[in-house]
Amino acid sequence: MNTWFEYRTAWAANPWLLAYACVVVAALLLSIVGTVLGGGPLALLFIPALAGAYVHHLLVMKRLKR
Repeated sequence: MNTWFEYRTAWAANPWLLAYACVVVAALLLSIVGTVLGGGPLALLFIPALAGAYVHHLLVMKRLKR
């Protein structure tokens, strides 16, 4: 599998996809921290962060014409 290289290719051609991925990862990490610290409002970011990761994957695959 060359998934990592495919993502890097898509990110090189579309730098905004890399920025989007960083935002999604930050939201996911914040949601995990929010859950561990007591389930505050940050914990509510978990499902939207997972959805964002899936949308990122779809965008990368669309840019790669898959």
